[in-house]
Amino acid sequence: MMPARVLSNLEIQPYRLRLARPLRTAHGILEHRDGFVVVARDGRFLGRGEAAPMHGTESLAECFDQLQRATLDSLPTTPAARHAVEQALFDLSAQRIGVPLARLLDARVGNEVPVSALLTGETMPELAREAQRAAADGFGTLKLKVGFRDDFARAAVVRDAVGPAVKLRIDANGAWNREQALERLRELAPLDIELCEQPTEDLLGLEAAPVPIAADELTARDPDAALARAQVIVLKPMLLGGLLPALRLGRKALERGLKVIVTSSLDGAIGRAGAAHLAAALHHHELAAGLATGRLLAEDLCADTLAPRAGFLRIPDAPGLGL
Repeated sequence: MMPARVLSNLEIQPYRLRLARPLRTAHGILEHRDGFVVVARDGRFLGRGEAAPMHGTESLAECFDQLQRATLDSLPTTPAARHAVEQALFDLSAQRIGVPLARLLDARVGNEVPVSALLTGETMPELAREAQRAAADGFGTLKLKVGFRDDFARAAVVRDAVGPAVKLRIDANGAWNREQALERLRELAPLDIELCEQPTEDLLGLEAAPVPIAADELTARDPDAALARAQVIVLKPMLLGGLLPALRLGRKALERGLKVIVTSSLDGAIGRAGAAHLAAALHHHELAAGLATGRLLAEDLCADTLAPRAGFLRIPDAPGLGL
């Protein structure tokens, strides 16, 4: 790993976080997350941001290079690096004036956000037990990765395990082409699927899909296309270059009558905290946010004071991120 480095008032701290268990996605197996914590200091105040590059954004080396070049007056150009510096400065500003970060984004902010639980079980019995535990813990929405040969069986096991009252959403990570997506979604629709995130890479030709379509990877790659082709916009601040770009895009989506979901990209506690403040600032909670991912990590960057309880996370009254 690269050594910590101080540049102007910014300190860059590399990290590697192990997942509690490998996560299978359409892009492969994920076992750990690499990234950087960025610290901005101003007297007794300390603002923190996080950069966790993901598939489809900058590489870890590109992110580090951008952070090295950053100053307090010049934000990086790659999304994860920009997110880290912007978040640290937001955290610092909120602490200076003594308000939660969310109130810098929107003064009408609420303090409670419903969240979904991502299921990671490999076998059918594991999935059933995990789904039942999540429902018992108060999660009203569960999310399942799809794009594999046994999609229907796995989704059916989850639905049987939790019954009809719990919402079930699926995420294909662009694994299908248009014909496959329509066929798979017709098969899965009887299981009462809330929505499907990114069934294909471009989301073209899915108007007849029997399940609402959410744009995830496409949102970061081509926001205008996502707004035109999806009913739901997934907002990942880490991939969108920060809280402010994500907030602006979320407001634009809501103005067009679309729904939004704020989610992490398997970030550490610092990145998840920023996303939680964004979700509260959008105060649009018809769909649960994807911010209960701290439970997937075997270790974290700091104590997670915004960890969900009973299916909700609560924004603390403490200034800044509240960590």
